[in-house]
Amino acid sequence: MTNSHYKSFSFAFFYKIIFKSWEMVVGPDLPKSEFWLCMVPTLMATLAVPFYAIFNHLNWNIWQLIIATFFAFDLFGGAIVNVTQTTHRWHHQPKHEFKYHFIFVMGHLHPLIIAWLYSSSNWSYFVVVYSYLLGATLSILKSPIYLQRPLSMILYLGGLIINTYLFAAIPGLEWFLPVYFLKLLVSYLPQSSESSFS
Repeated sequence: MTNSHYKSFSFAFFYKIIFKSWEMVVGPDLPKSEFWLCMVPTLMATLAVPFYAIFNHLNWNIWQLIIATFFAFDLFGGAIVNVTQTTHRWHHQPKHEFKYHFIFVMGHLHPLIIAWLYSSSNWSYFVVVYSYLLGATLSILKSPIYLQRPLSMILYLGGLIINTYLFAAIPGLEWFLPVYFLKLLVSYLPQSSESSFS
């Protein structure tokens, strides 16, 4: 295999991985209108976070800047894209039952990283936030379909109370918990059609 063929193969291989990973997250055949509606505000938020930290002299190191930027892309983007018809239909197809959704939420260990890197290893922050997330997730998934949306909003408001009254705001990350809970509890979890988890 020549060097040019090797480069072409490598590019095609990694492009396929990225494309397939993208489809697994947002679903196949996301229309351009939904894509840009999600992508523009997501990129604005993603750029705003590191710029805010730099211009306000928060003294974040390079890893803190990178991770906060990634979290902004993931959470703002997820909060928006999860309510599009394409992505909602993809994640809530009949074969995706209780285990799929619970594991999806469990994988969002962001508060662990926040507690470690931005909150002086305040582990109570992680324990309270993550425990609340898992308890809220169980409550929503085990509720009748017609109650899931109002219940998700009630639990989201509970998350805002945790954010406002239990922990001091982390400079540069004041947005984190409201958007974290919005993405998972309100945008992602509630079902839009009848399905049964057992």
